[in-house]
Amino acid sequence: MRLLLCVSIMCAPAQAQSPPNGSAAGPLAEQLGRGRVVLREIRFAPGSDRINQSSTAVLRELAQALVASSGVFLIEGHTDASPDAASAQLLSERRAVAVKARLVSEGVAAGRLLAVGYGATRPRRDGRHNARIEVTRVQ
Repeated sequence: MRLLLCVSIMCAPAQAQSPPNGSAAGPLAEQLGRGRVVLREIRFAPGSDRINQSSTAVLRELAQALVASSGVFLIEGHTDASPDAASAQLLSERRAVAVKARLVSEGVAAGRLLAVGYGATRPRRDGRHNARIEVTRVQ
């Protein structure tokens, strides 16, 4: 059974706590503080939910920013248009779940992360490629 959760309420961002080990907040932490991060740097093997090694650094930075923040976050998977919309939808869901699993392995509490796939149903307004992961504070 697959559960798809869509959240349409955007809450004001809560105050972020200081990052661990006294390190300075990075760009992802600043964006999370504003409530939304768009990540085009997270790459996957073509047609797969397998995260490329080149994404390790950005995922680690995101995990640190999430650990230092409060609240619940929605991980959104988006894909480019495909002749098979159902496959694109499923792929975006699997990719969002894969990102959640990686963040949990980096120390983020699983209960603070929700994952949802939107396929190609929410295209970028600027006409650029749609494939991306977005992280949004929902609570």
